[in-house]
Amino acid sequence: MDEPLVALPIRSFRDAYRRLAGSYSPDERAALALALASHTAGAVLRAGVKPHIVTSAREVRKWALAKGHQVVDDPPGGGLDGAAYEAVRLAGGRPWLVLHADLPCLSPDEVVLALDVARSGERVLAPSYDGGTSALGGRGRHPFRYGAASFHRHLPAGPPPRVITSLGFLLDIDRPQDLAAAARHPRGAWLAESAVPLG
Repeated sequence: MDEPLVALPIRSFRDAYRRLAGSYSPDERAALALALASHTAGAVLRAGVKPHIVTSAREVRKWALAKGHQVVDDPPGGGLDGAAYEAVRLAGGRPWLVLHADLPCLSPDEVVLALDVARSGERVLAPSYDGGTSALGGRGRHPFRYGAASFHRHLPAGPPPRVITSLGFLLDIDRPQDLAAAARHPRGAWLAESAVPLG
């Protein structure tokens, strides 16, 4: 069976979560980004796949290599779309999954489900609660349309997808309330034991 490529695009830890700047310092936001990336990559590993970290940031590369993850160079100026295209290019004909790295309640079972759909040759699409795209996968080339409300742009961008709406994909971190909600859920209880400030 083809080994799927699971890509986690991570622009930076030091410059992450600008929308949380009113509640968290730069150091706190960096700690949060690192903790969330570690959790999401860990869920991928427990699903039986080695994550590929797509980045051009030195601190992200250093962390990824120290953890034994594969590192993929983020094409300059391409944004999230460019990072996703690079992952698909590297996958060749293998199944692929582009996964956001800020999913505090993601479970290995949810990763396995998404990968099973991609392996079958179907498109898989998982929205976040605010209409973003937490996971997108399949085989072969695909148009990427990340940004605000990207789920609704990705939905008609290829064959009808299998849509997964589950907690691990729905809850990403955009606001302080998201972090608090995740920490209150059993799946996000790990946040209370981390160095992440919860307000």
